[in-house]
Amino acid sequence: MKSYAHKIGAIFYILWGILHIVGAAILLGQASAGAAAVLAAIGTGTPAAEIPPIGLGLTASVLAYYAWNILWVGLFVVVIAVRFNWRNNPLGFWLNLAVVGAVDLGLVILLIAPGHMAISDGMWGVILFIPALIFSAIGLFNGRGEVETRASLA
Repeated sequence: MKSYAHKIGAIFYILWGILHIVGAAILLGQASAGAAAVLAAIGTGTPAAEIPPIGLGLTASVLAYYAWNILWVGLFVVVIAVRFNWRNNPLGFWLNLAVVGAVDLGLVILLIAPGHMAISDGMWGVILFIPALIFSAIGLFNGRGEVETRASLA
């Protein structure tokens, strides 16, 4: 299993990316109904009565932009996983560690910990990130797999 650990890690990163692409698409669809719909989709830990009735406008556009960014982060992670993590390339390990780690840390600190998002809704990304990181690290630090050199990336 150690010789395939980096590929297992890549699969978990791909799943993390797909989760965020789908989630972003849902939020972008909700944005057309107004900011309150997006806030309700994100703030699953907040009672519906506490979500202000905000319609279209600046707030909805900012939330749509948030969803747009999540979409591109998800796509980035998938591309890095396919192109680099799958080949056990150290660049992919560090890129996805930095990006996914920062995104999930922000989610936990800013949405889940304060109770704005239900743990059951927000932890799916973290649940996928942990094995992605573990398996990628096993693959990378055991030096197994098809490690590419920087010269072969050109």
